[in-house]
Amino acid sequence: MNKLEQRVGYISTRNYQPGIFSFECFLVGISYLYGLGVRFRIWLYQKGILKQKKLPCFVISVGNIVVGGAGKTPMAIYLAKVLKDMGKQPVVVSRGYKGKYKTDAVIVSDGDRIFSNAETSGDEPFMMAQRRAFPVVVGKDRFKAGIQAIAAFSPDVIILDDGFQHLKLKRDLDLLLLDYENPLGNKRFLPAGRLRETPEISSKRADSLIFTRSPDNDKITGGVKNILRYFPDCPWFKTFHTPFIVKHIVHDENLKQDIKDVAGLKGKKVFLFSGLAKNRSFNHSMKECCVNVVDHLEFKDHYRYKDSDILMINTLAKKVGAGLILTTEKDWAKLDPGITWALDLIVIGIQIEFEDPQGFEFLLNSRLKK
Repeated sequence: MNKLEQRVGYISTRNYQPGIFSFECFLVGISYLYGLGVRFRIWLYQKGILKQKKLPCFVISVGNIVVGGAGKTPMAIYLAKVLKDMGKQPVVVSRGYKGKYKTDAVIVSDGDRIFSNAETSGDEPFMMAQRRAFPVVVGKDRFKAGIQAIAAFSPDVIILDDGFQHLKLKRDLDLLLLDYENPLGNKRFLPAGRLRETPEISSKRADSLIFTRSPDNDKITGGVKNILRYFPDCPWFKTFHTPFIVKHIVHDENLKQDIKDVAGLKGKKVFLFSGLAKNRSFNHSMKECCVNVVDHLEFKDHYRYKDSDILMINTLAKKVGAGLILTTEKDWAKLDPGITWALDLIVIGIQIEFEDPQGFEFLLNSRLKK
């Protein structure tokens, strides 16, 4: 099964023309049926045949139309911070993808204390909980999870992390995230591509477009222009992913390296390991910071690390002559803090920065006052 998943995953991320009777042709056929199912489901909600439920507070959805890697969780964290600065009391509600919880909803954190772990609640919710900045609740039924969040914390705003396709819950503001450089992948539906739905389908529901991993220039790519034509009256924003150091685990106090920020990694020989939807983005962001990446061990998204993996990471890092081991905040959330590392381990987080933060805050304020 793993080999089949890897093959489908590889095919879905590249551009191709399927040959007759090929495996790719089979996937395209399934994708066609998937697309019909997506359109039919949305039509049922639009006609009122399937009913939406409404929570007694303001609901903001952060989501995308492409599977994985758009920066939804960093955006949810940024949004919670902005709302708190406005004097609001936000709670993040997440599905808790691959979390093993059994109940309708689980309180992962109250904004200070953590009550769960990554295996139970899922990687992203636990990572957010480790920030200890706002409450986090998980539940496959976001309405039931929202009701529990309201009962526990009395929020005035609920943020749905990865909520764009969760049509069962009515929202007051839908933020649609797209990767600036590769917004639609190969433009095919799952499983032949990475699309959950198309811009044409989603255009009636999105209240604002947020392009992530944007370049720091005024150029608008053809892919972005193509998307914007489906959203003629929709405000849109460019954002940047800025890496920062979350934690520095010292291997040997006598050999401790004085690294206070990402700029301190410039020129350092480092070994990377990560399990993300877009591992290459981690590699690219480090190289953009002039870090000397000597090797990168990549795992699949939501991978659960075993003792043998840690041994391999330590062995390879020493073998290639690295001076540091780097991983991501999301991966750190899944790791045992008591692991012994062969070198200093530095955990890298990502924070969202808006090109026009005032414009985005104006949009938020205007919608909150309605």
